[in-house]
Amino acid sequence: MNSNSGDGRKTILNLIMIVFALIFGVWLGAWYFGVQPSMKEITEQPLSDVFNSVNALFAGCAFGGVILTIYLQLKELQDTREELAKTATANHDMAIANLKMAAHANEKSVLDLFQVYCSDYFQTVKDSSMSVLIPAVACRGYCEFVVSRFFVAEQLPFPEGCWNKVSNASYCESLEEFKKEEQRYRYKLDELLNFFTLLSGQSNSDEVIRRCDFSYSWWRPLFWMLTLIQRERFESSDKIQKYSTPLFLESMVKDLDRIYGFSAFESDEEAWSYILNHPKVLTYGVDPAWSLTRSID
Repeated sequence: MNSNSGDGRKTILNLIMIVFALIFGVWLGAWYFGVQPSMKEITEQPLSDVFNSVNALFAGCAFGGVILTIYLQLKELQDTREELAKTATANHDMAIANLKMAAHANEKSVLDLFQVYCSDYFQTVKDSSMSVLIPAVACRGYCEFVVSRFFVAEQLPFPEGCWNKVSNASYCESLEEFKKEEQRYRYKLDELLNFFTLLSGQSNSDEVIRRCDFSYSWWRPLFWMLTLIQRERFESSDKIQKYSTPLFLESMVKDLDRIYGFSAFESDEEAWSYILNHPKVLTYGVDPAWSLTRSID
């Protein structure tokens, strides 16, 4: 770039020198012709007339230069408009390309999540999560214990008396085995909930999410059960609200409901009726304690 700029300045200087040389040559020529004896036969003031004609020539050239300058400026303005139009078109095309790339990136992220969901490792995550969720249906006390662990404040102790209800919904042979395994299962449940939170955040890829079988209709009643208990616990305690992060499950399930086309619940009673009368939930053995404060009708 510096070399090209230097060459351009040299060219301009050479042109200026040539122009000045031509002007000086014309001026000398005018003197030469003006002092010639033969010029006196044509005019009484040869030198003055020659220079007047030279002045007229330069005046005409100057006027022509002005016209040429205006033309060049108009041409440059037109070229500038064309370049701006090309730039605007290029920016528009780039914006469209960026949108397509963003959409492709969102779709790819959904497909990546689907591959994770179908992986052998994530199958253990789903199995472990069900080892928490099914006992949570079978024992209300255990469900509230699980939800309390979502918060850093006012966590409930493990309900020792839940085993009679949980034993029919667990693969564990004893309460000691269940207490030993269920913490590991709850960690896997956290992974599952984080996975679906990430999925619900892919707001620009609803169609791709609907086409992939993430089995949300199976998880939906169980996720809503955790959501309602989490909200009740959060709203009932100033200490939890002070030290804990805002609710995340409710926004997740609402986003997924919208993506999969489920109708929104008009009230908590309607949501509990849906949960506790869900055909799949009923097969897990619903704790009668739910009917004390929840509508099952």
